[in-house]
Amino acid sequence: MICKLTDNELVSKIKIKVKQEKLIVVEVLNYLEEIDRRKVFVDYGTSSLFKFCTRILKYSDAEAAIRVKTIHALKFAPIIKEKIKDEALNLTTAASLYSFFKNNKITNRFEVVNKVCGRSAREVKDILNSLSNNPLPRKLTLTLPEYLIKKLEKVGLDFEDCSELEVIESLIDKHLEQVEHSKAKRKPTKASTSQRHIPRDVREAIDKRAKNRCEGVSPITGKRCNSRVSLEYDHLRPIALGGESSKENLRKLCKGCNQRAGVKALGLHKMAQRTGTETTPSIPFFMENTEAGLQYSFIMPGR
Repeated sequence: MICKLTDNELVSKIKIKVKQEKLIVVEVLNYLEEIDRRKVFVDYGTSSLFKFCTRILKYSDAEAAIRVKTIHALKFAPIIKEKIKDEALNLTTAASLYSFFKNNKITNRFEVVNKVCGRSAREVKDILNSLSNNPLPRKLTLTLPEYLIKKLEKVGLDFEDCSELEVIESLIDKHLEQVEHSKAKRKPTKASTSQRHIPRDVREAIDKRAKNRCEGVSPITGKRCNSRVSLEYDHLRPIALGGESSKENLRKLCKGCNQRAGVKALGLHKMAQRTGTETTPSIPFFMENTEAGLQYSFIMPGR
């Protein structure tokens, strides 16, 4: 029993357990990396690796975020995994490296990784700031009065499992799509002969059927995805396999469901060629209750 250990035995054994714990972290990253590569999380009714980590694996939001960012960081610099295994890097630093690599054009990423090894969080922040070739991000703060908060909550009822930011983003995307659609109607266009071209009447029919929701269905839970974010048209039978752009062969899927369908139909290698290995980061988002109402803060890319 632990209570019967001497002080020296206690410290000696905790050092062994910590070493084992760090090795387990690397194993967990290996599993998460493969789940993300295959987009397996879609089959479990989750539209992202982050949601898979929180809903299926029961991580907290913070725990999930740091692991997902680390997985994405490995796509920029695979050496990060070895550094974590060697205890030269921790997950917090790896997550910081993801944000840095995503927002900066760095030719020698290996050198950057080496510079932050064994550094404290403050030192890592200072080093990455000194190496950044982008201007500081722009912070946009919105304070919403109570009546707008209620409207946002009411609209949010139609967006299952979406954060307030995803609701706002989806509404903005829908408006921009309508603007582009309106411009397209005013411009006479020649009929496209491309196999990938989806006629307007077919798109309208799919949109009406989908009702602005992802039509993907989890093979495990049997539930429809229903995501309203990043919707795309998907061919049930891919064009590469002889599929057509018809109402019967098309559906609307969110990005995660679409990629998972592609992996199943075409294989991992083919999808990697089509989509690449890097993902687009979300805009960092913070929410705070104030006396004036709900305050939203967005970190926008610098200009």
